[in-house]
Amino acid sequence: MKKFLNKKEIREILGVGNRGWTECNFAVHTFLLGDWMSNLADDVAYLLENNVNILVYSGDKDFICNWRGGESWTNKMKWSG
Repeated sequence: MKKFLNKKEIREILGVGNRGWTECNFAVHTFLLGDWMSNLADDVAYLLENNVNILVYSGDKDFICNWRGGESWTNKMKWSG
């Protein structure tokens, strides 16, 4: 996967510039630790109401990510769309 995602043509398709792929960036991981149990539904709804496209992604093959929980809160989220 690392070899594939670091190919120039793939980086261009993804629009990531010259950034290289790493499977786990521990600096990013550390910064996200404070976001472990945050309810973002109101923030996401606000952005959607203001025409900001949002992707809420929870990989169904990720052993840590609660994708069923993500599916549930996005389906129950109150907004006009």
